[in-house]
Amino acid sequence: MSAMLMFSGIAAAAVWLAGRRDAARDPRLTTLCLAVAAVFPLLGAWLPKLPLLPAATVAGGDGAAGLARLNLLWVLWASGLAVAGLRLLMAQRGLGRWRARSERVATVGGVEIRKLVGLRGPVAAGVWRRVVLVPEAWHEWPERTRQVVLDHELAHHRRHDPLWRWVAELACAVNWFNPAVLWMARRLALQCEFACDAAVLRGGVAVGDYARLLCDLTEARAPRGPLLAMAGGVALESRVRRLVKPAGPGRGWVVAGLIALTLAAAGTLAVLGPATPPSLTPSEKFTPTEVELRWSANPFPGEP
Repeated sequence: MSAMLMFSGIAAAAVWLAGRRDAARDPRLTTLCLAVAAVFPLLGAWLPKLPLLPAATVAGGDGAAGLARLNLLWVLWASGLAVAGLRLLMAQRGLGRWRARSERVATVGGVEIRKLVGLRGPVAAGVWRRVVLVPEAWHEWPERTRQVVLDHELAHHRRHDPLWRWVAELACAVNWFNPAVLWMARRLALQCEFACDAAVLRGGVAVGDYARLLCDLTEARAPRGPLLAMAGGVALESRVRRLVKPAGPGRGWVVAGLIALTLAAAGTLAVLGPATPPSLTPSEKFTPTEVELRWSANPFPGEP
């Protein structure tokens, strides 16, 4: 578990360095860090170990007390994972109910456009059954507004953002105790929105018109689970600020170096294991009878 914490700290630092001047850069690095964080326990269990760590560091202490503390930590982690996994299943079930309650209005590029009563803003979801959920008043919106909204949501599906959001949610479930992983998941969600905003603007939409549309569609509370709302209230200010003042191109070699550093850190930490304690020589091994005799012997044989 200490290796998981160390890796997440390194990964979060890499994501922060990549986006120090522009939070939108680079979603590939953030996605990679979250994917590795999601499977890190499996890597630690399957990869062969190099006995380099002190045994006390791994066991949480010496003897039965250290082993008991270690077992307690794993039980707590497994309990948190079960709760987080249950929340994910409930979110997926909720999406299924939304799909069942909605009405299909069109299909664009293999993505269903479905109208859902009670929904205020558009939502992109689904990995295999891709869908864009739109509000009940969808047909009352101006044609230009509908087209801009669809451009944004279809950009999510072209980029496979719902899949990457599932990866982020799984990483958060595995690392439910770790604020660094939760922060990276929020950063990925923001980077997905930045990328789709840029795709819409490349289509010729005016910055002012698009910013006003985002404000009009802002949800008071973004939907939970691996869903992508077009205008979540938390990220709105950052998105509008970046629309008005876009950042310049970044340096690809910096991101490539950070990716290599993250992979190297993950591989190194996953294979580190406890040092093997030195084995006793034959002359140091005693039978149970000899141990009993030694315990029962008089420590002061010269005294009467």
